[in-house]
Amino acid sequence: MKRLVTLGLGWLMTGAVVGQTPQPVSSGRAELELGGMASGSGQLPFWLRTNQYGFVPLQGSVGTLQGGFQRKYRTNTDTTNRHRSRFDWGAGVYAVANVGRSSQWLLPEAYAKVRYGRVELWAGRRRELYGIGDSTLTSGFVVWSGNSLPIPKVQLHTPEFISVGFLKHILAFRAGYAHGWFNPPYIKGAFLHQKYLYGRFGKPHWRFKFYAGINHQVQWGGRADYLKDSPFAVDGKLPSSLQDYLSLIVGRYPKDLVNNQQTTFDGENRVGNHIGSIDYGLEWTTSQLTTLLYYQHLYEDASGLIYLNFPDGLWGLRFRNRMPRANARFQWQGAVLEWLSTTNQSGPVFDQTAQYQGGDNYFNHGQYREGWSYFGRTIGTPFLAPRADYSAAVRAYEGGGFFPNNRVNAWYLGLDADWYRIRLNARISYSRNFGTFNEPYSPRFEQVSTLLSAQWPLPKLSNTVLSARFALDRGGLYPQQTGGFLSIKRTW
Repeated sequence: MKRLVTLGLGWLMTGAVVGQTPQPVSSGRAELELGGMASGSGQLPFWLRTNQYGFVPLQGSVGTLQGGFQRKYRTNTDTTNRHRSRFDWGAGVYAVANVGRSSQWLLPEAYAKVRYGRVELWAGRRRELYGIGDSTLTSGFVVWSGNSLPIPKVQLHTPEFISVGFLKHILAFRAGYAHGWFNPPYIKGAFLHQKYLYGRFGKPHWRFKFYAGINHQVQWGGRADYLKDSPFAVDGKLPSSLQDYLSLIVGRYPKDLVNNQQTTFDGENRVGNHIGSIDYGLEWTTSQLTTLLYYQHLYEDASGLIYLNFPDGLWGLRFRNRMPRANARFQWQGAVLEWLSTTNQSGPVFDQTAQYQGGDNYFNHGQYREGWSYFGRTIGTPFLAPRADYSAAVRAYEGGGFFPNNRVNAWYLGLDADWYRIRLNARISYSRNFGTFNEPYSPRFEQVSTLLSAQWPLPKLSNTVLSARFALDRGGLYPQQTGGFLSIKRTW
C-alpha cells in the first residue's frame, strides 16, 4: 500500500457509466439460459471467460444453466418527473450452475432496492460497472470491470444524473456511497468502502457534453493466519475500528504511528488498500452518430492523484450508429477502440521516505495477499490477471506477487453489427506484457486474443435466442487455446 493524498472532500469518488439508464418497464422480467462451453486445451480462452461477473470458470469444459428474475421500477425517470411516483421498489436475483470439470453453484446477483425521488438505496449483490466509458463493448473498465463476482454491499446513490436547476440544467451530477463485505476465502472480516462523484456539463439534448468524475475504493480490516507474526498486522488482525473507518474515508493518516491496533505499515501508509480512477469523457452527438472519447486515469496513491503515472489508465473511443436502416441486410451498430497502459507506475523505485513514493505495483498489496481481486478474479481490467491464468512459461517467473504481470500495453477493438436478424459481435486484443518492476519478463510476452459471437432469434419460438461464440488465444502469455460456447435463452 502507498501513501494517498488526504481527500478533504469525502464525497469525491466511485462509479458512473455514461448513458446507461434503466429502460421503462412496468412489470417483472425473467430469463433462463441453457448452454455449454468447451476448450481444446482445458483452459477457456480469454474473451470467452472475462468480464462475465465470475460466471465462467477458468477451466472447461462445462455445461451451464443460468436464470434470474428482476422486478424493475414501474416507470423510468424523465426530466419533468411526470407519470412517476416518488417512491418505488425493485429486486433481482440471478443464479448460475456450472457442471463439469469446474462444477460450481453461484449467486452473482441477489438484491433489493428502494427509490425515493432521484435517490436509491439498495442492498445485496448486483452487477455493476464503475467509470466513464462504453459498457457494452469495452475491454473492461480499469478499476471495476465486471470481471469478478459482485461484492455484497449496501449503497446509497443517485442512479441517474441530476441536473442543477439554478444553473439552467447545464450542470448535472451523480453521486454514491457504499459499504461492502469483502469476504474472499483467504481473509476473514474484511470490508469494502466505496464512493463516487461524477458531473456532466451540457444539457441532455446538446450536441457536445463533457463528463468528469472520480471514484474511490478501499479494502480494509480483516484477519488471517498469514498475517500473524508479520510486519503488516497486530496478531494477524488489521485495523477495523470506527476511527480507522473515518480516517480511510478521507485518506487521513492514523493518529499514532504504532499502537495495539496497527503496525508502522498502517501508520506510515494510511489504513487500507486504496484504489480508484479519475475519469473524463467528451460526447459528440449528430443525427447519424454518437461519439464518446474517454480516459480512465488509474491511481493507487498520491503520485497517481497528481498524475505522476500519466499516461497510465484506459483510453477509449466509442462510435454508435443513430441511423439504423429498416430491412437492411447488414449494418454496423457500434465500435470501440481502446488502449490500456500500466507501464509507468510513477517510476520503478518505491521510496518510503519520499513524498511521492513511486513503484505503484498495480493491484498488488502487502496486507491483502490477493490484492485487487475477489474469489480469484481481477476486479479491475482483465488485462492484469492473477498468476493462475497464465501459461507455464509465465508462471516460471516466481516473483511479482498475486498479479505478476501488471506492466502492460494493450490495444483492443470491439464491433457490433446486424446481419439480417442476427446480431454479430467481434473482439480482438493485442498486448505486450512486461511483468513487474520487481521481476520483469525478458523477453516480454506478446498475446493476441479474439472472439466472434452471434445471436439468432428463433422465429418459431417467441423471445428465444440461440447464441454461439468462438474464441482463441495465440501468444506466450496464455496457453494456446481454442474454445466455443453454445446456448439457448428464453425471456418472459
